Amino acid sequence: MLAYHSFATTRTARYALLGQPSAAVRTVWFCLHDADQTIDDLAAQLAPMANTPEHLLVLPEALSRYALPGATPAQAPQPAAAWLAPGSGDLLPDLLDLTAYLDALAADIMAQCPPDTPLTVLGCGQGAAAACRWLSGSRTAYERLILYAAVFPPDFDRRATLVALPERPVTVVSTTVDTLTPEAAGNGLLQDLLDVGLPAGLRHVVPGPITLAALSPVEAPTAAHEPEPNPTE
Repeated sequence: MLAYHSFATTRTARYALLGQPSAAVRTVWFCLHDADQTIDDLAAQLAPMANTPEHLLVLPEALSRYALPGATPAQAPQPAAAWLAPGSGDLLPDLLDLTAYLDALAADIMAQCPPDTPLTVLGCGQGAAAACRWLSGSRTAYERLILYAAVFPPDFDRRATLVALPERPVTVVSTTVDTLTPEAAGNGLLQDLLDVGLPAGLRHVVPGPITLAALSPVEAPTAAHEPEPNPTE
């Protein structure tokens, strides 16, 4: 039988910035894209947040890059990347790599900003699962976590990951029309967060580009709160 072994090696990653690290920065956001979502697409949706030198948005690209086909044969492929490889049978290497990568990038960026600048983490789709895994085993301090239309791979141990998250506010954002998976409705994720003792709230938004209102904090219910029903049910 063929035996596989692990070998750690240095990887080169790409990231984009909306804004610049400086003494003027008052808030930093790390924004993790979805699978099959280009950095350009996410940046276009979040650009209104970067209309002042006080806001710095960091958009890391996942390590597993691939090309999306163009909409027409004449269009060049678009670069995309995945945080995790669902169905691979072993997500651990991906999870360890993404934690080391994002910890190092966060340390580098935050060192260029004023001390104690608050950090918010936004994860979209598969990027929400990546954000949870990163922060559950991370040395990076953050103020708030936003899980937008979160999608967790079937072989991802969501419960164990959520248990390890620091006690920081979590906002679950779900679209009013579920176009991805029933999990993206948000109710189950909200209940899991409450069950492990995290202050979490759920917001429903219409499908489409991310709006600034969708990213604002929501009041966290108590652990005994029954999540609001999915509007599609």
